Amino acid sequence: MKIFACLLCVAVIVQSSDIFNVYKQQNDVILDNARDMIRTVMNDDGTDFRPYVKELLALVESQVCPEEVPEEGDQCDSDSNWLLGCRCTSEFSALEGSCKNTPCKMVHHMKDSGPKAMSDFMSADNYEEMFKVVMDCIEEVWRILCECRGVVDATINCVRSYDGQAFVLSGIDRTQFDEIVDHLDWETVRGILHGYLDAICGEQNGEDCLAVFNTWQAQAGIFYDNTFSGVDNCMSMVRLETEIGAYMKSQVYEEGMDTKSYFYGMVEAYMEMEEVAMCGADCAQEIQEAYYGSCCVKRAGEGLSSESMKWKYTKLVKNLWSLFYSGKVPKVKALKGAVDRFFSMYRPANFCGDKTDVYKKKDKQCDAIKA
Repeated sequence: MKIFACLLCVAVIVQSSDIFNVYKQQNDVILDNARDMIRTVMNDDGTDFRPYVKELLALVESQVCPEEVPEEGDQCDSDSNWLLGCRCTSEFSALEGSCKNTPCKMVHHMKDSGPKAMSDFMSADNYEEMFKVVMDCIEEVWRILCECRGVVDATINCVRSYDGQAFVLSGIDRTQFDEIVDHLDWETVRGILHGYLDAICGEQNGEDCLAVFNTWQAQAGIFYDNTFSGVDNCMSMVRLETEIGAYMKSQVYEEGMDTKSYFYGMVEAYMEMEEVAMCGADCAQEIQEAYYGSCCVKRAGEGLSSESMKWKYTKLVKNLWSLFYSGKVPKVKALKGAVDRFFSMYRPANFCGDKTDVYKKKDKQCDAIKA
């Protein structure tokens, strides 16, 4: 469910009554930065990209949308393929059918949809509208990936063996890029991405699951609008002020802390917040209808919380730990319990137990239709 997965970490410990003021201030800074970035790429009337952006997109397009598709066995010219490089070009060229043109599709999506999306974002009056704009853009990318699953493998292989000239020509040092690429457990990343696509692509009981998740994710904007307006209802964080305060405090990591205890404490605080949000008798029905009203969500939750996926998440957390924390890296088995606990909320009927039966009823409906 992850109702509050969008909740950003606030590093400063504040009094309970100030939590949402600090949180709003932090979000205002993020939004201001996003708007400033959009102003740098959009023209003054906000209807199209600035000339330098169009030139850049045209340059990228010339690299990823070649006029002549190379024949099988043709020798790659590294000078002609300076952006992607020969290895990346080879990876995408090996894909079947129109999927080999995926990089070109992505650039065209940016050219065709980017200006309107940015204009709509700038003119949005509330978080709900902003989230909808963002999710519409993301949905289009997911549709491309759902249709061309091989793009995941091609992209990973491309990153791992990138031999293009983008770093050289831009003057950017690629040392940090290489360090991250060498550090990441790419096979685990590959497995998680394919598992995610398995969960969200296609239809379930006649519903377009990507459209369902577009609406599902965009509902987070309603929580923001209600919370920052001081509205205390089921679709607001105001009713969770105490639990959110405890979760924020749990995220503060100090040098020398036991990493296992820190990780478990943070997860447990988050789960207590989710339990109140999802399972409370006064709001469970409304939350179920808003976030668990589709059988697509049930299918995705079960897939993303499978035992195989949970082991992959655990391995990735261990792999990433040293990139963010200087403390001792926990063992995989030590992290597994926290991962199990976290993903228990993806199966809300079991997660809420006897506190409410609204999720059990929805599960039965979906199972009956499937049968």
